[in-house]
Amino acid sequence: MLLEIYEPENLDRALDLDPALLGINNRDLKTFETDLGHTLRVGADVPESTMLVAESGIRSRADVEYLAGGGVSAILVGETLMRSESVLEKTTELVGVPRR
Repeated sequence: MLLEIYEPENLDRALDLDPALLGINNRDLKTFETDLGHTLRVGADVPESTMLVAESGIRSRADVEYLAGGGVSAILVGETLMRSESVLEKTTELVGVPRR
């Protein structure tokens, strides 16, 4: 099960539940602004035993590489795929696997 937080003050309580997957939403649901650095800042104290998932605002391969470089193990992408002309091509771009 994926446990999601946004507010940094919820991190300790979330970690007390010992989640296998912890998602950190990059979208501020009050302003709808996204900040990819939010996952990296809030997730800095997440133990390696918990898979860190970045959620929202991921639009490009560069975004994926930035997050992966900061310790993110997985991404949750919705809007970017829904707005793309081809879900397959956009997914291929995001994961960095050349199409056959």
